[in-house]
Amino acid sequence: MDDTHCETYLARLTPPGKSAIATLSLFGPRAWEIIFKVFKPRTKKPLPILPAPGSVFLGRLGLGHGDEVVLSCKNNSPMLLEIHPHGGTQVVSMLLEFLQAEGATLCNWQDFITHTTADPLQAMALVLLNQATTSEPTKILLDQFQGAFRLWLDSFLGFINQGDSRNATAMLSDIGRYSYLSGRLVEPWKVVLAGPTNAGKSSLMNILAGYQRSIVSEIPGTTRDVLWLETAIEGWPVSFADTAGLRTTSDPLENAGMLMGTNATEQADLVLWVQDCSSPVIPAPILFNNKKILGVTNKIDLDVFQADSIPQGSIGISALSGLGIEALLSKIIAELVSPVPKPGQAVAFHPLLKSALENSLEFVDKGRLLDVPKLWESFKKI
Repeated sequence: MDDTHCETYLARLTPPGKSAIATLSLFGPRAWEIIFKVFKPRTKKPLPILPAPGSVFLGRLGLGHGDEVVLSCKNNSPMLLEIHPHGGTQVVSMLLEFLQAEGATLCNWQDFITHTTADPLQAMALVLLNQATTSEPTKILLDQFQGAFRLWLDSFLGFINQGDSRNATAMLSDIGRYSYLSGRLVEPWKVVLAGPTNAGKSSLMNILAGYQRSIVSEIPGTTRDVLWLETAIEGWPVSFADTAGLRTTSDPLENAGMLMGTNATEQADLVLWVQDCSSPVIPAPILFNNKKILGVTNKIDLDVFQADSIPQGSIGISALSGLGIEALLSKIIAELVSPVPKPGQAVAFHPLLKSALENSLEFVDKGRLLDVPKLWESFKKI
């Protein structure tokens, strides 16, 4: 909770745009003083000198032109108020201007959370919780918001202060297994569908989407642009990209499409190398060597399909009938999310925490235990 500069902060907590009701929040030492100036209760009873937490008032906010609002006191030490006006964009803008004119400092909702939350780790987790779109990252972030990482950090720094490098290293090693999640709790994993022409990548894209996201044709080179699809698999956010089939061609548009596909592959966390079971096996290009690749043998519903034609480690599917799709989805998540944190497991859920962990390990390895607590100064409770 940032009270160092005695600012009174103002933020809109509901998303911008038209709505029936909006929520504004006012926090800081002058919050009630400001409200006193610009709020008129509907009843003849005046506002109290100090509102009790949980108290609610109905009245008009604004001098001259204003709006009927519901005012509530969430806390009075420090003062935290919520204002619920009509949700029209012009109404909200007008009220924000009123409150700023009286001395409130407007900030975005992320900064408002930082200013109003005493524990920086809780603030970081809460910001990410508001951005999480699927269930599994939400569970992990809730664990961290409820103190999982704080408990880990307190124990770790306890070993550091005791000079116990062995246990400190063990704790770093344990939590380090989950550091790969630090940038993947609100951003989707990127999975690129690549392979020769007519392997069925677009058909696979469509069955993953549940509708016709990509144009399907027997004409080689139909896919030109990179088409993205964001979805969820087993509670994890995943973005799939359908790319142009790879082949030698003199068509400049098709070559441009293949280049776009190659660029998309550079961003990929996983490449699905899709091939037709009725065609000769083609190995993935050398340019994919630094990527995690999962082989997918498509069209196993054809009469010509033979089980031993599926390369070892690949998954056999039919993008037309859906055969093998569930197994493919489970395999994709197994490739992307491993190991999976157990409930209550501390996770370095933010890139800043991952960086602090990596630097802590380096310092412990070098015997610089006295320097480790400095890495965590900014995450102390206020």
